[in-house]
Amino acid sequence: MKLVTAKQMQELDSKTINGIGIPSLVLMENAARGVADAVIRFFPNAKKILVVAGKGNNGGDGIAAGRILKIRNRLDVTAYLPYGENELKEDCRVQYKIASQVGVKFTNELPELKEFDLIIDAIFGTGFTPPVKGRWAEVIRKLNASGKPILAVDIPSGISSDSGEVVEPVVKADLTVTFALPKYGQVLYPSASYCGKVLVRDISIPVDLLAGDIKTELIEVGKLKDLIPKRLPYTYKNKEGHVLILGGSPGFTGAVIMSAKAATEAGAGLVTVGVAESLNPIVEQALTEEMSKPLPESEKGFLHPLLGDFIFGNEDYKRYTSLVLGPGMGRYKGGQELLEDFLTRWDKPIVIDADGINNLADMGKKGKQLLRERKIPAVLTPHVGEMQRLTGLYRGEIITNQIEVARQFAVENNCYVVLKSARTVIATPEGEAFVNVRGTPAMAKGGVGDVLSGILGALIGKMPIKEALLLGVSLHAIAGEIAEKNKDTESVRATDIISAIPSAYRFIRDFNPAVDEINYIPF
Repeated sequence: MKLVTAKQMQELDSKTINGIGIPSLVLMENAARGVADAVIRFFPNAKKILVVAGKGNNGGDGIAAGRILKIRNRLDVTAYLPYGENELKEDCRVQYKIASQVGVKFTNELPELKEFDLIIDAIFGTGFTPPVKGRWAEVIRKLNASGKPILAVDIPSGISSDSGEVVEPVVKADLTVTFALPKYGQVLYPSASYCGKVLVRDISIPVDLLAGDIKTELIEVGKLKDLIPKRLPYTYKNKEGHVLILGGSPGFTGAVIMSAKAATEAGAGLVTVGVAESLNPIVEQALTEEMSKPLPESEKGFLHPLLGDFIFGNEDYKRYTSLVLGPGMGRYKGGQELLEDFLTRWDKPIVIDADGINNLADMGKKGKQLLRERKIPAVLTPHVGEMQRLTGLYRGEIITNQIEVARQFAVENNCYVVLKSARTVIATPEGEAFVNVRGTPAMAKGGVGDVLSGILGALIGKMPIKEALLLGVSLHAIAGEIAEKNKDTESVRATDIISAIPSAYRFIRDFNPAVDEINYIPF
């Protein structure tokens, strides 16, 4: 499903109305019907409805929805509209006139909110630019303090469609009915937490218009099944990919161990963990299905910066299909030299994770130039703090603008970016961006990123990189959800997520969007 900004949505509206010729009132009527249907579906006991309406199209949508609920469902509907008729925009004025004649009660004074079962927020739409000021700021505070359930029309009033930034006051909705496509502000945090469940309603904007130049999408679980690699009846372990994982340092051997075990569970035929030779006994003891390789070290426990001569000069190099570089490797001068060597000579898919990213950031412009020169773009898996080091941006800038931050870095530096957060964003060198909305706060634990690097390492060695990232990020998030159900939010460990990977595969294979609980429900 495509994900849009306010400007992109306005362009789609304009093409539909002015290009194709579908009247704006038809779109408004379809939107209103979607809101009314959602009221009946999700608030079946609501009998007294208050529509809080602005003077623009969002207000018109809300007023029309109130009229449908009054006529079709015989509900008691009041609309708070603090404007004179001549102040209303054209379509809103039409809806006001119609609703006035069929029993919708209008008032220009905010009524006692305790009298109503449900509030419909139709103040500001997706074109609004925060902050909310004046009368509406006080109204929004009262709505939020009322304790009444709130349904937002298109987007909670006060939220920007274009980022996750929140400038109070903002309506805190329990349910948002958005039209045609979801918006950035409904997906990115913290603004996503003000939207409640988000439902996407078709309002007759032609599908061909939606498939144009919009390069941002939500990852839909229902489309992932076809991405899972299919094993031939006569396959063998080498055919299913051989992942090399380089990392580990004193105190951080667990990172490569978890990455390796995750790679095995994700489907790698073979996994080899390369660590400094003094750490190899620890790693070897922890691994069963995976292999370990003792490697030269510069100082005790740290990989030697010239170990590439050992790897690339070895016959085993031909057998490896992918590399994960960085879990637990440490941040040191030799690490930068090692990274430079592998970015230059490793001519297969590569995931750079954790301290691999930190060492890359320490290299400054040189590191980015190495990324640009690669024939097979590298995959970077930064969390927000690591992205901050790579870009020099403030943490808040990254969190509220994840999509564009990840996209810009990927395009400028010829790499794939998996920007990890509560809403992980995948960006490609071609400028595409994909947003994952699965996962759980239970995954905020040490080692969870190492698990993801192993999953991705397994998949990029046996399928196209973009598809591997879409599947791998989703697999990781769903495994986290399953681990939480098996234990408790506070108790989930990274190793629990590894154990849940097989169930996550099964969840994807069996997924039915008609019955499974998801965050975004087209209807």
